[in-house]
Amino acid sequence: MVSLPDSPIESRAIHRDRMLEHAEAMCASGDRLQASEKIWGAAAHGLKSVADARNWPYRRHQDGVVIARHVGALVGDPEIATLFRAVEAFHRNFYADACSMEDIRQGVDEAKRLLSRLDAASERIPLDAPMPDDREYRRRLENDARRSANAQ
Repeated sequence: MVSLPDSPIESRAIHRDRMLEHAEAMCASGDRLQASEKIWGAAAHGLKSVADARNWPYRRHQDGVVIARHVGALVGDPEIATLFRAVEAFHRNFYADACSMEDIRQGVDEAKRLLSRLDAASERIPLDAPMPDDREYRRRLENDARRSANAQ
């Protein structure tokens, strides 16, 4: 019998690990585009897990950069934001097909390092930690709230 994850956050962690496995399989088969998108997906899901556990909204691609920077600042690890921006390039590569297979293999390794750092950071950041104090991030949240209120 298969056991189900206890929470959406656990489900997201399982999904991110599967995406990383798929990225490695796509590298082995030579599918640069799918490997690129799986690298990005694993990283985005890893960061979303940290955000979800703290009720920090992560609705847009741009939110990821802000949250990665915030997580890194909270734990004193600026490489989290650097690695997130590095793997973000693979999302663009899915559309542009500009990365070599060697670049993509390196991207898998970068995603693994990022996920490891996010796991360690998540253990250190309190669940009630404040959301990022970024003007553009908060502006997007306010705009979303206004749109939602107007739609009803």
